[in-house]
Amino acid sequence: MLVDDDRVIQKMVGGFLERKGYHVRKASDGIEALQLVHERVPDLIITDVRMPELNGLELAYRLRGHHRTAGVPILMFSEMGEAPDALVGYAAGADDYLPKPFELTILEAKVQAMLRRAAGMTAKANRGKVILFAHAKGGVGTTSLAVNIAVLLAAKASRPVGLLDLDVEFGDSAVYLNLHPSQTLADLKASPGAPVDEALFEGFVTESGSVRLVVGADSPERAELVTLPAIQLAIDRLSATCQYVLIDSPASFSERTLTALDTSDLICLVTSASLPSLKATQRCLDLFEKIGVDSGRVRLILNYSTTHLMDVNTAAGILGRKPDFVVQRSESLDRAANLGRPLVSSDPGDILVTDLKTLADWLASSVPTTPLLTA
Repeated sequence: MLVDDDRVIQKMVGGFLERKGYHVRKASDGIEALQLVHERVPDLIITDVRMPELNGLELAYRLRGHHRTAGVPILMFSEMGEAPDALVGYAAGADDYLPKPFELTILEAKVQAMLRRAAGMTAKANRGKVILFAHAKGGVGTTSLAVNIAVLLAAKASRPVGLLDLDVEFGDSAVYLNLHPSQTLADLKASPGAPVDEALFEGFVTESGSVRLVVGADSPERAELVTLPAIQLAIDRLSATCQYVLIDSPASFSERTLTALDTSDLICLVTSASLPSLKATQRCLDLFEKIGVDSGRVRLILNYSTTHLMDVNTAAGILGRKPDFVVQRSESLDRAANLGRPLVSSDPGDILVTDLKTLADWLASSVPTTPLLTA
C-alpha cells in the first residue's frame, strides 16, 4: 500500500512498483489508508510523513497499536531527511526511513529487503506449534497447567519448549519455575531501522532445562511498555527455535491477547467447576464465535482447581458443551508452586501427574477426531 497525498508521487512510485510486478493500492491520507487496511491487510505499507487528516506518524502509531497490523512492515519517507526526523519516524513504528528525494532503485531494494525479512519471520516451515492457554476468569489454575505442560513437553520434544508469559501486570510463570529473568518484553526496544537479531533476543530468554521462558513485564506499572510488535517478535523467535510455544495469557481480551490468539494453532480455554467461572467461560466461547475463532482450534479444559465439586455433566449443561479434558482436584499443584518447582518435577509420582502427562500427550498429538475425557 502506498500512502501519499501527492498525486504525482502516487503515479510515479506506484507505477514504478507495478511495473516491477507488485500489486499497489493507493491512499491519499492516513484515514483512507486505515479504511483500505480494514478491508485487507497489506504485506507492506509505504507512507509519506506529511499528509492531511492523518499523517504518516499517526498512521504508524495506529497500525502498531492493533493486533492485525502490529507486524506489517512500514517504510516511511519524507522531505525531512535529518537524523532527528528519521528517529521520530522510527519511534512511531517505522521499520525503515527514506529521505526525499530518493532513487526509485533504492526504494525497490528497500521494499525487497523488507518483504524478505517479513517472509522469513512468518515462514511456517519447521516452526513450533503455538498453544495458547486462556481463561475467562482468574483463579482457575491456568498458569500452573501451562508451566507443568511445558516441562512435560520439553522432556519428550526434540527441541526446546517456549513459554511466553503474557500476563503483563501480574504474571508469575517465573515464580512457578523459580526463575529470575533479567529482562522482559517491556525492555525490548529495537534499534532504529534494525531488526532484533537472535543474539539480542537471547537476552530476554531465561532457561529452566529445556524450557525457554520469556516474560511480558516484571511490574504492573511497566505493562504499557509491552508493545504488540514485541509480542509478535517473541512468538516468532520462540517458534523458530522451539518445538512448541505455550502462551500463558491473562483473563482479558486486550490487543495483546488478540495478537496471541491470532497466532495460535491451538487454544486451551481453562475453566473451573464453579458457577462464576463457567458462566464467564460460556461468554468467552460466545465471543470466540463472534470474532471468527475456528471452533476446531479450541480445547475446553475443566480444571478442578477449587473446592467446588460440581460434577462434569452439570458443568457441561452450563457451558452448553462437554469439556474436552478434565483435570482432577488436587492440592499438589499449590504445594509445588510454593516450592517454586512444577509438580511434574518436584513429585513425578503424584497421581495428578498422570492427568497432566495425558493432557500433554494429547496436546502434542494431531487434532483428535473425538473429544478426550478423563475422570
